Amino acid sequence: MMRVLFWSGLLFCIWLILSANLQMANIVVGLVISFSISLLYTKLFAKEDKFEMINPFWFFVYILVLAKNLITSNLQIAKRVLSKDMKLAPQIVEVKTELKSEWKKLLLANSITLTPGTLTLDIKDDTLEIHIIEFRDGYDKNEITREFEQVIAKI
Repeated sequence: MMRVLFWSGLLFCIWLILSANLQMANIVVGLVISFSISLLYTKLFAKEDKFEMINPFWFFVYILVLAKNLITSNLQIAKRVLSKDMKLAPQIVEVKTELKSEWKKLLLANSITLTPGTLTLDIKDDTLEIHIIEFRDGYDKNEITREFEQVIAKI
């Protein structure tokens, strides 16, 4: 039941933010839809594992880290695109993660994919297969995930 209430509350908050409408009809519709989706989600994807609550502070820190990485990687890609000679060294690397939770691994993979210049191709157990557009000799491949992984582990 805790899982249903958590997802209902989260979805309802998102509903209110996106609709920007505090009329009673909108609130009732948002509550009904949020509760229905969370109930359906938990019934379809119910597992025996322990439910993890999200730490709001670290989730906010994650959003800031994601925004910072999005901005810096977009600037780096724009610089490469606008330069006369675009020397790239693409490579597919495998990076191990210390994250144990499946949803945290998925969040890490999606975070990497969202930042331009990197793409998560596959997740196999504790290993992420990542395509990176510029990989030089001596570059620490764990640097790709380090900042995201440190914050996601605390969420």
